[in-house]
Amino acid sequence: EHANVMAVAWINVVSSTPPTVAMGIRESRATLELIRETGTFSVNVATASMADVVDYCGMATGRNADKIGTSGLTLAPGAVISTPVIEQCPVNLECRVTEEVVVGSYVVILGEIVETHADESVLASPDGGIVDMEKLDPIVYIAGAREYRRLGEKVADAYSVGKPLLDGNSD
Repeated sequence: EHANVMAVAWINVVSSTPPTVAMGIRESRATLELIRETGTFSVNVATASMADVVDYCGMATGRNADKIGTSGLTLAPGAVISTPVIEQCPVNLECRVTEEVVVGSYVVILGEIVETHADESVLASPDGGIVDMEKLDPIVYIAGAREYRRLGEKVADAYSVGKPLLDGNSD
């Protein structure tokens, strides 16, 4: 069975019930063919220290390059789906395709997250559940600038900092 990896800049969680991601992929991508064949894909969150591997996987094509071998990535079987996950990535999401929508020059794939994996080293507490973004140190691609960045510092607590405005007490 053939596997491929690619760097995806356009991806986001779009629903919590059911947990769903949306990612935009150009029609020409070899990975899109594999997703259509299997009906599954994995999202593997790379760290900032993996910038060279991420960049290579975004530039090379799986049609004529062994991106997994060249990059030194190691694949592990998915627990629920047939598509593998990348061992070097501390967070992995196993997804099953639920819908495909053409938007401009991209195909947006919606995938239900059917399993998650997170290395203990990136969790906020030993009992799990929440990923600590500072520990994870995910790589972020800034498309317009064509550069990779780290996430910045915490700004405020969500569902808290805006409470005075919501309550009408903006003094």
